[in-house]
Amino acid sequence: MLSGKIAIVTGASRGIGAGIARALATSGATVIVAARTAVADAHATWGEEGGPVVPGSLAETLASIHAAGGHAEAYQIDLSHTGEIEKMVGYVADKFGTIDILVNCAMGFPKSYKGELWNSPIGDWDAYMDIGVRSKYMMARFASQIMIKQKSGLIANISAAASKDEYYNPVFRMAMSCVDRMTSAIAFDLRPHGVSAVSVWPRWVRTERVMMSVADATLGFDITPEDLEISDTPEFTGRAIAHLAVDPKLSERSGRAYPVVQLAHDYEFDDFDGTRPPIDDYTREWDAKLEAIHKILNSG
Repeated sequence: MLSGKIAIVTGASRGIGAGIARALATSGATVIVAARTAVADAHATWGEEGGPVVPGSLAETLASIHAAGGHAEAYQIDLSHTGEIEKMVGYVADKFGTIDILVNCAMGFPKSYKGELWNSPIGDWDAYMDIGVRSKYMMARFASQIMIKQKSGLIANISAAASKDEYYNPVFRMAMSCVDRMTSAIAFDLRPHGVSAVSVWPRWVRTERVMMSVADATLGFDITPEDLEISDTPEFTGRAIAHLAVDPKLSERSGRAYPVVQLAHDYEFDDFDGTRPPIDDYTREWDAKLEAIHKILNSG
């Protein structure tokens, strides 16, 4: 499906980012997996000092792609530094001659997800906004310069229904709203140049952090058995992006946000575990709300 395509996936050392990288590579793309954690880091703990180690690294993502016969290259980067972002985009463009897909998945998750406006940790703002929003913008800024020249490309920003829903920490909700508004804004600028931008909304995903929370409820996620029943593999979002990238009518979707489940039904693909979640009432409700939101954004 994506043979000959070059993709960059940020936040690809673990979680949804790693799953997206594996899915795009399985679909035939050459994937540059980008993140800060090059090798397994015993200091990458979750929660209080001395908490459990969060597994995942670029080396592990790369090894899993190569073991499956895919093509990928690891690039260690600190996305809080604009100069490093510009350097990486230039490196990929020089080496491969094109950037066909950019997936902005990196998110600077803080140690805890709990807290309201008046008591959430002050550092949450930097964690969510610097990596979760600013780095997405900077990645899109530099990658779009390459895509405009080639008159094609897809920028997929990983966001969440939390941008419109009332859960999680307030800064996370603000960050996801910023990402979706950014998608609409950059899509407007890029549309005349043949480049598209979309936000993609995973639902519960069986990432390392989610599964760790299932085992230890004190870690910050409030995971219930019902949540796990409606959860997906990390690769599911990658399959959605692969189908978006080859959609001949992609430009008509540009500037919008899409729940992954909705895309699975639009493009008729299954999760890596062979299941295709039904379009439930929650997805239908959000589809209607998103339609109203898109009308507002496009009128601004």
